[in-house]
Amino acid sequence: MFFIGIFGIESKEKEITIIDNINCNRCKSTVKGHLIKSYDFFHFFFIPIFKWNEKYYLVCENCNEVYGIKKEKGKAIERGENINITYWDLYDLDQKQYGSNVYGKTVCRNCKNEVDGNFKFCPYCGTKID
Repeated sequence: MFFIGIFGIESKEKEITIIDNINCNRCKSTVKGHLIKSYDFFHFFFIPIFKWNEKYYLVCENCNEVYGIKKEKGKAIERGENINITYWDLYDLDQKQYGSNVYGKTVCRNCKNEVDGNFKFCPYCGTKID
């Protein structure tokens, strides 16, 4: 059919910036972190029309540990505001629960996507949710 490829839904990740002085809990050092934005978008003729499911992550340059940060802080950094990221702003995506009412979502240990707590297997990668 002719309409295939004209529109669609895709996921994308892009690096926003590099942030100095991130305290990595895994490698126990102060390192640079790469701020990554991940989102889903609808496109028409390869032109993005709208985005949703925006998430921001920091990746430790030393050990590649991935930490999530609040969407508000990620957006502020993306706009160029001078925002400090502290140890308390980072949440560990390896945990099943973020441990907060703000982030009270279940996270897949394999692909690190948020999933509904009722799932027994991750809908993104198929890993069993424990």
